[in-house]
Amino acid sequence: MKKRVMLGAVAVVIALMMIALFVFGGMAQDPQGFTEDDLDRPEVTTIVRNESLPGPLSGTEYPAHLTTGISLTPMYEEYGGIVELLIGNNGENDVYVRSYSVIWDGGNASYSVNCSKLVASGDALGMGVLYIAGPGTNGTVGFQVRMNVWTSSNDGTMWCDKGDVVVGSFEAEVLPEEALQERDVETNPVGYYNKVNERVDFEIVAGLADIVLNNAPGDLSVLQIIEAYELVRSTITYAEDEDNHWQSASETISLGTGDCEDQAILLASLLTALGGDCRVNLISGHAFTTVYVGNNTTDMLNVEQNTQDYYGNGVPVHWMQDDLGFWLVVDTVGMPYAGGYPAASVPVGGDGGENWNFEDGDWVRTIDVTGETIEGLLF
Repeated sequence: MKKRVMLGAVAVVIALMMIALFVFGGMAQDPQGFTEDDLDRPEVTTIVRNESLPGPLSGTEYPAHLTTGISLTPMYEEYGGIVELLIGNNGENDVYVRSYSVIWDGGNASYSVNCSKLVASGDALGMGVLYIAGPGTNGTVGFQVRMNVWTSSNDGTMWCDKGDVVVGSFEAEVLPEEALQERDVETNPVGYYNKVNERVDFEIVAGLADIVLNNAPGDLSVLQIIEAYELVRSTITYAEDEDNHWQSASETISLGTGDCEDQAILLASLLTALGGDCRVNLISGHAFTTVYVGNNTTDMLNVEQNTQDYYGNGVPVHWMQDDLGFWLVVDTVGMPYAGGYPAASVPVGGDGGENWNFEDGDWVRTIDVTGETIEGLLF
């Protein structure tokens, strides 16, 4: 009988210890995460796309030996999508593409971007992203691409303006759109909070931060956010991870490759080092970064305009919103510009903002990037 009482007492003590550990050192100790006082909005600076014409015009015709193509994101009936003109210069003289434009077959609206890019002999370049709104119907729809192109003399001193020329006619499979869904949002679940914040590194990204600051000096700005996005997107090659290993920012820089979680952690590290407040957001099968840009509609509209000024056309700018304010989507494996809707998502309408659904499920876990972790018993 005494043995049973003793065993019972031991069981009670162990149970009390487990409860205490749970309450004071385990799951009940939720991360505080960001507060309103922690957050700083980026500066909105003037972004001017300067057109630097390559040289004086002559009355002489110079040849153009070009290879042309296009890159397309998925197209939707209302939202539309992104087009990029690709130019390869196979001639011995240089080529200057001043602008290019797209129009749907049977449509009245023409969409254009002033790209102002020199394509030297032997080079191949993309002419920059161009947003085109949807044709208003789904199915196979044709469109035409035109460009304004200049060609140089062999010595590059004189130029010929060939005017607007047809690049070609193309077709896109335009997809229907669904109704906007509500989202199940959970902020800072402890396990994911620790997993992300163990892997961010605000010091290892110092070299990348210097590159951004060289292009966009000063305090944190929308321009720096876009430059950081473009830098990670252009220098880190996407690589599938079969064992779902989440790389630290250091590993991703060292390897030069990474999947969505790896790139999100690296970009969040870089933006935080620049002075931003970031989140890594987890949805079914995907992870992406968002960065705080303000707590009122005017802030967000200014960021939207600044982003469109950078890309030179009306790219739809997407964000997430909560009680703390607006969080700009910057997904380096999603749409090919800062502010595009995330990968593993689909757009709903053409207004940007929160008008997008997840492809699989309606839940999102948002993780504040602080570089801190929570100790204790995790279940």
